[in-house]
Amino acid sequence: MAPRDYTAEKEKVKRFLQEFCRDGELGKEFPYRDQLVSLAHREQVALYVDLDEVAEEDPELVDSVCENAKRYARLFADAVHELLPQHKEREVVNKDVLDVYIEHRLMLEQRGRDAGETHSPQNQYPPELLRRL
Repeated sequence: MAPRDYTAEKEKVKRFLQEFCRDGELGKEFPYRDQLVSLAHREQVALYVDLDEVAEEDPELVDSVCENAKRYARLFADAVHELLPQHKEREVVNKDVLDVYIEHRLMLEQRGRDAGETHSPQNQYPPELLRRL
């Protein structure tokens, strides 16, 4: 079995989340794009994906998700993390304690680094700790 290209798989996930549409009462509806906007504005705390809808778009992707749910949950989380800034329509002003803490840690990390210095991936905060999902 050939190894999977998870970068390409993540691109499939991102494409699905942005482009999936269904016919609604008022025309085309983009349920996952709407959820991304709600997540970006902190009106929603989780993304709900219907695997039947994934199967409609890409049967191979849904098979892969079912075979390796843990890895694909991480791929979906990474894809959402990358897409959220694009779906932010307004600034979120309500900051809670976790927002302030994350912002402070990132600011301290940037201050402690020289301008041209590269940052070792081993010294970065895990994305799971910086996500709000």
